Parts: sequence; structure tokens; C-alpha cells
Amino acid sequence: MNELSTEQKDNIVKVLLKRGANNPCPRCNNKQFTLVGGYFNHPIQFGLKGIAIGGPSIPSVVAVCTKCGFLSQHALGIIGLLQEGEKQQEEKNG
Repeated sequence: MNELSTEQKDNIVKVLLKRGANNPCPRCNNKQFTLVGGYFNHPIQFGLKGIAIGGPSIPSVVAVCTKCGFLSQHALGIIGLLQEGEKQQEEKNG
């Protein structure tokens, strides 16, 4: 699998900034973040016994504070990038 391209990362940053996600880190007040090179996919669990694989999930991108490592997660569907992430996954699997 390939890491997100510079163009894809730049687009994600552009979308986050457009939506007002430009505050400093809530832990250390640093203003510099970097994006993780891929997507996170959080499975939704409907019980506490066992782990369901292959069910519904929340795909997201993650920004990391360059000073303290705080992770800031952003759901692709809410920020309008879900289709882009789905296309990339199809290309990787296809």
C-alpha cells in the first residue's frame, strides 16, 4: 500500500483549514502539525464481548502535533472527504 501523496495531504489540510481546524495543540499549545500518511479506520462495536471485524466503521485522517505527539482525528465523512478515501482504497485493492 502506498502512503498518501503530497497532493492528497495538501487537499486534506486545505479542507481542515477551510472548516476552521487551525487551533494550536490543546496539550502543549504548539501550532505545527503533520498528517499521518494514511487513513485510520475505527470499527464500531455494538457490545463489549469480543471484536467485530468487517462491520461499520469511522474512517478518519489524523494530524499529529510535532512537539508533544497529540493525535487529532477528523472523520472523513463529516469533512466531505469520504468518497476520496473510498476511491483510494478501491485503487489499492483493485
